Amino acid sequence: MSPLGCLASLFGVKEKPAAVPEPTNSTVPDALPVEVKRYFFSRDENAFFGVLEEVLAGTPYRVFPNVRLNDLFRIRAEAQRGAVYARLRDKHVDFLIVNAAEAFRPVLALELDGASHGSEKQQHRDAVKDVAFRSAGLKLLRLPSRAYSAAELGGRLGADLPALQNPPAPRRYP
Repeated sequence: MSPLGCLASLFGVKEKPAAVPEPTNSTVPDALPVEVKRYFFSRDENAFFGVLEEVLAGTPYRVFPNVRLNDLFRIRAEAQRGAVYARLRDKHVDFLIVNAAEAFRPVLALELDGASHGSEKQQHRDAVKDVAFRSAGLKLLRLPSRAYSAAELGGRLGADLPALQNPPAPRRYP
């Protein structure tokens, strides 16, 4: 019988499991073999990001680049958590547009599809992303990786971002 006694077991009270002690012989290395990448974006991503920020200026929308899918999605089915997490691991979306006026609610994801998206391996990775976004109810818009003007990109995004259709009037100062 446990030290809690008969009444405790009758009412389903259980002892707290003993805490597992932290290993005392683990060490943190003085350095790791890493360095900062010279470029965060590809040339196309960099150009696209600049135009996208221009299009979103003056609206409640903000853009976040290279968002990990495991940071974006919450896995609902506890029994499938490990398998779903593994499918989403090491995957990101190129650009996530959020509505800052609504607590940074995600509203649209953008993926630039370049030449590498023709490979069988990348097509499989893209299909997993497509299923994840569809399952979560968040639109993923795939665009060819190339140069866009602000007018062209704004036109492509207008149907999905209502504030682009009705931009706020410019402020006039006396």
